[in-house]
Amino acid sequence: MLIVDINDDMRLQAEIEAGRREEHIRHHFGVGHMSKEESNVVGFLGEFACRKLLGLDWKDGIRKDYLTIDNFDIAYKGQRLDVKTETVPQGKAMQVVNRTIADDVLYGRRLINEGQWGLLHKYDVVVFGLFVRDWYHRWYAIGYRDTKYLLANYKPQLERPDGGVYPSAGAAVRTSDLMGMGELMGGGGLVD
Repeated sequence: MLIVDINDDMRLQAEIEAGRREEHIRHHFGVGHMSKEESNVVGFLGEFACRKLLGLDWKDGIRKDYLTIDNFDIAYKGQRLDVKTETVPQGKAMQVVNRTIADDVLYGRRLINEGQWGLLHKYDVVVFGLFVRDWYHRWYAIGYRDTKYLLANYKPQLERPDGGVYPSAGAAVRTSDLMGMGELMGGGGLVD
């Protein structure tokens, strides 16, 4: 299990960056359990944590401004990475992190919203991570997948595999399809 502890500096900077970016961002979706501002903070924390996990300075990706959309979140070993961070209820989070959750149950898939789907051509890899909902002290890496695979095997849809409907269309990536972060990194473990 690959974990990054979130420190106070990261949390404060995520709040600052979320505020700076808010007027320039187009939100592709919303969730009922957090505001758009909180969602922005979670996204920044995920990017910061992923940089730290990869052995990079978590501050390196902080932009001068947010007037335009970025081309990727992280440059790593010659690849352009996009980081997707979600929040998952405590009862399901460790099943997702350990990748023991069934693909076709609630929380068994990692979503890429339809509005973000068109941006995948800009990236080489999508990294998926999570926070236990309402507890943003540790970021857990779930895994990654190259965008060529995602584009060839998925498409946005409204229907969930469990028979429900997503609030907005998204590509529902099977957790079992993800590659382990160790393969991307060449090893790893708990990151303080």
